[in-house]
Amino acid sequence: MVRRVHIQSILAAVALLAAVGWTVSAAADDASPAASVVATPAADKVAITSVLSAYEAALNASDIEAIRRLYAEDVVLMRPFRPSVVGKAAVRQPSAAGARKLNIKFTIAEIVEMAPDWAFARTNSAGTITLTATGETSPEANQELFIFRKDTDGAWKIARYSFSPTIPRPQ
Repeated sequence: MVRRVHIQSILAAVALLAAVGWTVSAAADDASPAASVVATPAADKVAITSVLSAYEAALNASDIEAIRRLYAEDVVLMRPFRPSVVGKAAVRQPSAAGARKLNIKFTIAEIVEMAPDWAFARTNSAGTITLTATGETSPEANQELFIFRKDTDGAWKIARYSFSPTIPRPQ
């Protein structure tokens, strides 16, 4: 008798949860599109692609302020053979001695939305890098991993960025 009551209680609870879940789902389906504007994964991919395109253009133009605008406040940049740069405030213009001019093109391998406010992109880049002090030009190629976070205004920002060369550096 005790076991039968226990099973009936469980079945009643499951039925109640199913009914509540159905009611919430039905209410969400009835909401007007204007009341619940949510970006689709396709729209997010377009927005992230746009950020990557703007990043490529800013790198090629050596426009540090345009680059910084694409970063989240707590951005972390992980570069080969150097310490990480943490925070947008730490992103600085390179010194004249280390100034370089990039001419690169990103190719997107994949964009994956991990959560409504988080996504990553895996890219490859290729082109040239020119040392401005000497004019010496060499090939440049990297593989990159970008982690994006949607900002409070709904714009995707680069939250984490790591890259590694795919061709050996000249000695």
